[in-house]
Amino acid sequence: MRKLAAAAALACALITAPAVAQQSPDASQAQDLSLCAGAVAAVGTLDVVNYPRGASGEWSALLGRILDQLNREEGVEGMTGRYAASAAKDYWSEQPAAERQAAAQACRERYAG
Repeated sequence: MRKLAAAAALACALITAPAVAQQSPDASQAQDLSLCAGAVAAVGTLDVVNYPRGASGEWSALLGRILDQLNREEGVEGMTGRYAASAAKDYWSEQPAAERQAAAQACRERYAG
């Protein structure tokens, strides 16, 4: 339960942190990656925490690439990053469909590889 609470706190910090922090070339990409994973998961109705179990569809491979990159970011490796991405998915699920779709599409363009 403590790990879940810590992950939720981290996710909130990642989601609400100013985007200005990402402008430094040395800044962590954790915020952007977790928000993108959340947007993609929300649009693709994918389970971030249990990915890749049961994952399919056009957004599945992109989510895998984003989660792989997120897993390499210091401080959000493993389940911590997954919980942050899951919180981001909850955030995007509450946004208007057009905004959610636009965010996922922007992430696709950035991380499609």
